[in-house]
Amino acid sequence: MEDANKKYGFLETEEAENLFADLDFALKSGQHVQNYPHQVELFNFLEKYEEEMRLYYRNLFKVNLAGKGTDYTRYFYLDMDDESRGIVKSRAKKLSPEYTLLGILLLKIHRIDKYFINDIYVPDLIQLIKSNDEYKNFIYNLFAKRREKEATEIDESTIDEWIRNALKEFERLGWTHFDPRNKDLFEIMPSIDRLFSMYSYEIHNIDRLIDETNTITEKTGGLYAVEEGDAQD
Repeated sequence: MEDANKKYGFLETEEAENLFADLDFALKSGQHVQNYPHQVELFNFLEKYEEEMRLYYRNLFKVNLAGKGTDYTRYFYLDMDDESRGIVKSRAKKLSPEYTLLGILLLKIHRIDKYFINDIYVPDLIQLIKSNDEYKNFIYNLFAKRREKEATEIDESTIDEWIRNALKEFERLGWTHFDPRNKDLFEIMPSIDRLFSMYSYEIHNIDRLIDETNTITEKTGGLYAVEEGDAQD
């Protein structure tokens, strides 16, 4: 049997002493680690020992370390499934359909309709969603559906809160990154391509989306993010 220290030699490096705990916590918390300044040390360490770490997560936790994209758009995440252990599925939080729908709308605004090419100011995004007839109808139809189920009142603060909470969740996943000097300013990260690839049809056909919410629920089952504090070593 191959010696574990040789198989997972990255654990014995000086780099691991400084970086692995933070990297492991980030991955197990559902984050996407990518080649951007605020994660560059974690990314470089992961990319350097990618194959060893892939074996580590597969053998010890039955979870796949996935890598997507190339060069500056490359990113990594743990692709959890029914057999994952240590990262307990019962404690994993699925991305809610409503947050997924906001992500789809955000990608349409950014990738298809070409608003906000660079950094996005949250109040401007909220104002655009409320003033653009297509986006506004989408949002109000969504909340009308929710109100039928939950007797939820639709008002301005409800929509504002939903948008801001969804963006916070996207930041936790690494799909967006907020400027530490201005918490209302964010950029869209390369790893949001994971959402784009899953929902390309819906993003291009957003007018049909509300009636297809069940499809969103089914697809969202593949997006897990372990709640902070629930990752198990």
